[in-house]
Amino acid sequence: MAILNCFKKTPPTLLRCTECEYEDEFSHQELRRLAKHQPPDSPCPFQTECHICHIGFMIPVDYSTPDGKHYRFHEIKPKINKLDPNTLMERIYTHPDTVAAYSFNPKDEL
Repeated sequence: MAILNCFKKTPPTLLRCTECEYEDEFSHQELRRLAKHQPPDSPCPFQTECHICHIGFMIPVDYSTPDGKHYRFHEIKPKINKLDPNTLMERIYTHPDTVAAYSFNPKDEL
């Protein structure tokens, strides 16, 4: 029965938005993917844009890395800067999930 301990799944990590307090659970696979795109000088090992309000960032509520570093929501939130209105509008309208639409001049040939 000791071999079954090797197959235990780790519970998902809870992330909370810094602006609207929306909470969502992310699997460890999703967190590793987010961490790859994070700059090395970031105050958080991973953060992603909130898909509800588009203003805040989703950061971990309580997370420990395998290295032993501990990240808590109330410690990380003051370090993350709020966006200015121009950057906010750019994030909403150039979201990577949206499909790019191209328009052609009727005089141009395909």
